[in-house]
Amino acid sequence: MAPTGPEDLHISDNPYPGRSPLPALTERDFAWAQVNPGKWQYYVDPRADKSAVQEVNVLGGRLADDKGGFTDVWVNPDFTPMSESVDIQFATELELVLWRLSWGFNDLGRFIDAFSRSELLVVLPADDPQGDKGWPLRSSRGELILDVYTSAGRLPPDVNPWLRRKASGRELLERVCPMENVYISFHSGNDANPVIPGSDMVRFWREWCDVQGATADPEKR
Repeated sequence: MAPTGPEDLHISDNPYPGRSPLPALTERDFAWAQVNPGKWQYYVDPRADKSAVQEVNVLGGRLADDKGGFTDVWVNPDFTPMSESVDIQFATELELVLWRLSWGFNDLGRFIDAFSRSELLVVLPADDPQGDKGWPLRSSRGELILDVYTSAGRLPPDVNPWLRRKASGRELLERVCPMENVYISFHSGNDANPVIPGSDMVRFWREWCDVQGATADPEKR
């Protein structure tokens, strides 16, 4: 999922630490910082209406120091790109959070929270249309993979609609992710659609529940 070892990741982390969603600094930025010490320079989606900018249009900002540079960086976790800026239509909150995660706007806590509250789709095999054999796990190189889809529009175009089944993120966290050697695969498994070990999902979920004062144990709800 990330260049950092999964065991080093926690809910306060973004799995792509070297990736900044803010524009690269230019000479113009440093010139601005020289005459604006102690002020924030904010970056707005270039496609947003400049006369009606909202917080969701702001990518983040940098705080100018007193030496003509920048000292602090703020990345807006609620940034929502204009549809003209990305070639993606977000049908669900989780799709937006996955995009934010891949670009460095959200941390793993936001991701696991959205996942736990989401409804996802799985596709049953043609020889088990009722799901009597359990979860539709596929084997790949000794690993068990569950393909999940965040909305109907993310399903492969040739999927039989009668084989679709809904599953809550909470159910997957409690019943599938704890299984040995299981991976959760979102869509095609690239940066915005990652493949995440179930054991990491469980660990992130437990960390999130601890922070929120909730429980990750269905027997204790």
